[in-house]
Amino acid sequence: MPLPLHRSFATIALTLWVCSATAWAADAADVVFRDQVAQILEKHCVECHGKDEPELGLNLSTREALLFGSLSGRVVTPGKSKTSLLLQLTAKGATPHMPPEGQLSADEIAVLAKWIDGMKDVTLPARAQPAAKSNHWAYQPMVSTAVPQVKQPEWVRSPMDAFVMARLEAAGLTPSPQATKSELLRRVTLDLIGLPPSPEEVSAFLADDSADAYEKVVDRLLASPHYGERWGRHWLDLARYADSGGYHDDIDRPHAWRYRDYVIRSLNEDKPYGQFISEQIAGDEAAQAEPQKMVATGFCRNGPSNENNMGVDQEKYRLDQLDDVISTTSLVFLGQTIGCARCHDHKFDPITQVEYYRFLAIFDNTVKKDVAIDAAGMPNRKAKPESGKPGMMIMTETAPTAKPTFLLWRGDVNNRGDEVPPGVPASFTSSEVSFAAPTKGAETTGRRKQLAQWLASPENPLTWRVMANRVWQHHFGRGLVATPSNFGTSGEKPTHPELLDWLSLELVKHEGRLKPIHRLILTSNTYRQASRHRPEGAARDSQNLLLWRMNKQRLESEIIRDATLAVAGTLNLEAGGPGIKPRIPEAMLVSSQRNKWPSVKTEGPEHWRRSVYIYVKRQLPFPMLELFDTPNSAQSCDRRDASVVPTQALVLMNDEFMQDQAGYFADRVLKAEGDDERAQVRSAMLRALGREPTETRLAQAMAFVDSQETRHGEREKDSVKAHRLALLDLCHVLLNSNEFVFVD
Repeated sequence: MPLPLHRSFATIALTLWVCSATAWAADAADVVFRDQVAQILEKHCVECHGKDEPELGLNLSTREALLFGSLSGRVVTPGKSKTSLLLQLTAKGATPHMPPEGQLSADEIAVLAKWIDGMKDVTLPARAQPAAKSNHWAYQPMVSTAVPQVKQPEWVRSPMDAFVMARLEAAGLTPSPQATKSELLRRVTLDLIGLPPSPEEVSAFLADDSADAYEKVVDRLLASPHYGERWGRHWLDLARYADSGGYHDDIDRPHAWRYRDYVIRSLNEDKPYGQFISEQIAGDEAAQAEPQKMVATGFCRNGPSNENNMGVDQEKYRLDQLDDVISTTSLVFLGQTIGCARCHDHKFDPITQVEYYRFLAIFDNTVKKDVAIDAAGMPNRKAKPESGKPGMMIMTETAPTAKPTFLLWRGDVNNRGDEVPPGVPASFTSSEVSFAAPTKGAETTGRRKQLAQWLASPENPLTWRVMANRVWQHHFGRGLVATPSNFGTSGEKPTHPELLDWLSLELVKHEGRLKPIHRLILTSNTYRQASRHRPEGAARDSQNLLLWRMNKQRLESEIIRDATLAVAGTLNLEAGGPGIKPRIPEAMLVSSQRNKWPSVKTEGPEHWRRSVYIYVKRQLPFPMLELFDTPNSAQSCDRRDASVVPTQALVLMNDEFMQDQAGYFADRVLKAEGDDERAQVRSAMLRALGREPTETRLAQAMAFVDSQETRHGEREKDSVKAHRLALLDLCHVLLNSNEFVFVD
């Protein structure tokens, strides 16, 4: 029914008044901006936030640009000055504060507040999702390059040798001669299993004249259960593994060792790398069929934590913990520093703050959970740990519905920006990575599983380049990319980009199994080179970037201790289980707060297991390992330092452990060789150094023993005891020698 005429006119008039009022409000806001707000911004802000290369992408030179904000989010919420970031940052005492130097007056702040509050009916400009692209080498697809043709093809044993030789020839260099058989055996044995070769293994290898004698050694070592212990330690460095939480309370994690054993077992099984990734990122999603896979999510829980954080903002603490998860995930699997974009767009790489929070959205639904362990050692997600007995730590989700994730300005939980969907940085992929909704009946969002699938895709160049480079790094002491967890623009460029891609594609071809890649590298002539210095090589390539020789390397802390035990004959090869707590000097135990380290007066076989099984207490690192550069487990470590400081020599000389083991070493030699002094000295040198001593060195060592025996005889009437003490001194010297601590 048509309205009466007088009511029709009234409706039209009201509509026109509302429209004109809205237009007037917008026009008035424009006038206020032009006449007052722009003056303030010009005076204090546009020097850094002008139209030309504005910091953080925030342009404050025009009203439209200000309303748009930066790529990371809004700075103005129309009608809400109190919640607008522009006002929060310019307030007196704000942290951070804008402008960095100086302070807006109270009148100027009042003008900004009045302008924002007067814009209630203003529609903000649409914001497009960032789609930054980059021509950076690491983001480009892997390229299958033809194996180079070289002038000395007879040196090429493997395609990787051709890539190395091509660079050497271009630089006018030649490779070094092959290492001796003894050098090569000690090198590859310590490299793959972290233990020195036994005298029997040395003799067998020297006597084997078959063409594949060395290849048989490589295969034997790759099949050894000690391979997982050696190479598992490399991964534990990346995963910031520890048996305690750190911080003041340093709470015990009684089942953390299950993640350590999972890593060792996975490497021994030569698990495909894609599966290894998936289990650590989303193993709980496969836990119904295979409960042990929940253990793998310890990767997300390994970082330091302070669960008794009374008085701390719980949401801030939760986000700090998730920052550790996503930062470590991006460093370890992608070689990217996504964590740098938490508070602002990345300073160097094409990663925006929006993209940080999109990556966070993948993990935002996760919760920490401590689950019970059944009689078979399997985690049971539905059972609760017994009272007072913390269960195994996992990362999981409790619902398939994802909570909303918001951008946080400056990383501040109280400064919410726009809601963001899950995603990965645009530069990392040639097409948008979509995250599908969970399937019917799902117990989780499935986002982490989808992330793992993208990470493990054969088309993902970052994942495979990063892992191939890590394998190379641990064989040669330096990666083809010298910054193994930073493949971004601030990282180093690859010295041999074609070789890196060839190796990465080989890894993909072998379904991500590492043992075939080890074999390719270890059987190459590049790896078999001697490490001796050559002046002509050093003159043209002082850092040996072109690999004209093998790099001499100092053994890692754990391997120095393990090799000492192995040579002394005291090494306990029991594998797995809770961490051991060997002797620590009593004076250091006072620094242990909660979760105390026991006082050990005398060590025994239960303490002489491999060092990978030593309990990692964040508040009290094991002194000997720390001195030789074991990493700080507070964060992911991609490459250990290899310092050489006087205190290392002093500890090897004076530490109770080293003195005790030197005594066991001497007793072992005496028992094996009887009264034959020459055989004793030869045996000691062979066991410690992995090679037959030359006649000159043997004579020098025997003269040393005779001299020490005379000195001890002045205080010790028993000649047998005096000789044992002299032989002990020789064993102690051998354990302190450069040749024992370094590998050629």
